[in-house]
Amino acid sequence: MLPSQDGKTDSKDKILQFVVHSIGPSIQKEKLQKMNSELSNSNLTEHQELGQGLVFIKQLTHQMKGNLKIDQGSNYISSSFEVPIQLYT
Repeated sequence: MLPSQDGKTDSKDKILQFVVHSIGPSIQKEKLQKMNSELSNSNLTEHQELGQGLVFIKQLTHQMKGNLKIDQGSNYISSSFEVPIQLYT
């Protein structure tokens, strides 16, 4: 869990972050940019670069007011999403 977006450490608002690393073939830089562009556009209905699974995760993430992005390391692809949550004690 990450601190809230307002930066207050005592706040009950937090960011829940999931990161998945996948070892496999790399993605061309242009395709990676297009994928992230499609992921960040919540109004987009036609997806050319994303598979059905990512489209579904994108819809869920946007409904929860979160972010989804794909990055590439030297020998892995990283998919991450962050959603705001509130802790109750």
